[in-house]
Amino acid sequence: MASTLSSAIAAAITFKVQTDVLANLRAELVYADPAYSQQGDFDAGTDTLTFVDYPDLAVNVTAVATEGTFPASKALTMGTVNVSTSQYIDSVNITDVAKVKSPHDLAQIAGERVNRQIQESLDQISRDVIATGGTAKFANAITARASLTQTTDNIDAADLRKLRANMFKGKIKPMADGFYRLLVSPEVEYDLRTETGTGGFIDAKKYDDSGALEKGEVGRMEGFKVIGVVNAPTFASTATVHASIALGNMKGWGTGELQSLQVYHVAPGGDHSDPAAQSELVAWKINFGVAVLKNSFYFRLETTATVL
Repeated sequence: MASTLSSAIAAAITFKVQTDVLANLRAELVYADPAYSQQGDFDAGTDTLTFVDYPDLAVNVTAVATEGTFPASKALTMGTVNVSTSQYIDSVNITDVAKVKSPHDLAQIAGERVNRQIQESLDQISRDVIATGGTAKFANAITARASLTQTTDNIDAADLRKLRANMFKGKIKPMADGFYRLLVSPEVEYDLRTETGTGGFIDAKKYDDSGALEKGEVGRMEGFKVIGVVNAPTFASTATVHASIALGNMKGWGTGELQSLQVYHVAPGGDHSDPAAQSELVAWKINFGVAVLKNSFYFRLETTATVL
């Protein structure tokens, strides 16, 4: 007996497209977080931000040599760091035919995707600048990136104890909650979680207090709140080197916007470039800049890590 198979009517079968759009995989973004940067404002007619600092006077432990004689005065010194900006622009073009045929609101989806693109773009721009600065420290008291060896120089509790001591010695105070922050890659986080030595990792779910968690916080270790960052910076060397950024209450980089972020929805038609109303645009632009203010304001711990 013959059977009618589905392949015989395949040409007539249509598909029901689901109204719910699948979610995308997205990571927490921290490098462009305003809480970690010194924010600057532009005045009309300017295109560069200048951040200024006046170093403290040197300690004076020398007694007056001759009574009644006034010692030589000191001069204030001033340091500056300039932050210049660049313009970033991107857009999504939706045709009139695509809008008619699509079962989804393409303009709404484009708007959401553009918003996410903006966040990720500014985060990566900030990350790439931040990773060039800070006070560099290396695993196992090594003194150069090229000397790091895979597996041998993975992060451990001793590295964090020394890092915390160096930050305190460098006069960087912890945040108001008494902890420093450590922004780490998933590979470095894995190595911290599997540390078996003294001063082990405490998972955020096992805290014995009810304080609010930082965005991305995964645990605590040796005076640091550990914050997992998917797009943490790495360097190519004799091994892949992971840069963990350690922060205290000093803001080590400055940011500014010459043109504030603007998002545009351009309806079809209305000009000579689209006379038949065939294109709809969702676009954005920003004129943004970031620069390291002082390397001494934060630390960059470079280590190798377990390959995941």
